[in-house]
Amino acid sequence: MERFQREAQLLASLNNPNIAQIYGHEESDNTCCIVLELVEGETLQERLKRGPIPIDDALPIAKQIAEALEAAHEKGIIHRDLKPANIKLSGDGKVKVLDFGLAKAFQDQQATTLSNSPTLMSASVPGLRVSR
Repeated sequence: MERFQREAQLLASLNNPNIAQIYGHEESDNTCCIVLELVEGETLQERLKRGPIPIDDALPIAKQIAEALEAAHEKGIIHRDLKPANIKLSGDGKVKVLDFGLAKAFQDQQATTLSNSPTLMSASVPGLRVSR
């Protein structure tokens, strides 16, 4: 539980308009959850199912994703599960990156002893290989 709380607090410290905010964490009956900003819109995965995105629309999306990741990297946080399903697109053109892998890493924590923290705090760790 302490590890989950540390992770949630660390990720809540990210303050960027292109990263979904974490407002807190809760525990009830041995179940942990994160209170996350409600982000309206479709995921990038849903949008791509409708076909290719025109370049004039794709470039601003890519720029906002890069800005979100840059903000996280500046804090030493690496997104562990970046994929179209974890990117929300609002109707007004704003992009939000979701799910930095905390829930999955917390769920898998008993099966791994590779790290004290599921959210990688450095771009490289000698002797550590991250695989899915």
